[in-house]
Amino acid sequence: MSLFKWSFVLIVIITLAACGQQSQENKDDDKSTQEHSNDEQAGDGQNSDSSVPSGGIVAGELEATLQVEGGHATFKVKNQTEQVKELILAGKNSYEYTILNENGKKVYQNSKSKPQYEQKHPITLKQAEEIEYELAIPDTLKQGTYTITAVLYTEPVLKAKTTFTVKK
Repeated sequence: MSLFKWSFVLIVIITLAACGQQSQENKDDDKSTQEHSNDEQAGDGQNSDSSVPSGGIVAGELEATLQVEGGHATFKVKNQTEQVKELILAGKNSYEYTILNENGKKVYQNSKSKPQYEQKHPITLKQAEEIEYELAIPDTLKQGTYTITAVLYTEPVLKAKTTFTVKK
């Protein structure tokens, strides 16, 4: 009979230990979920100097990318958050882009300006939605490697940079 009592006590102890461990794991999961939620709310949504798309939704960030194909570059801003984002254009310029040669010297700059009297309209991006700007690359560039940087003047300022080669 003594063996029966010890077996029963051992089973009760193991069961209680397992229940306590499960409870602790649930608390840890709740804590990490809450921290992740707080990070999303506190994020500033800024992503600078990004030229590689991430592929999936990254909580709390706007993703700026820049690709060069032929005689133009494509500057895209994608809402990688789980909520609608409003981008307010700040200042006189909507966006600008600059091209630097191998030595870091500015060889071209272009900007899209709005008249001062024009009312600023927010750009609304839903989840996974993107806006796209086509940027002309001048055909007067000589053979060589160049760096192009595009900037969208919003709150927050969004920027992307990439390199490309001109072959003639």
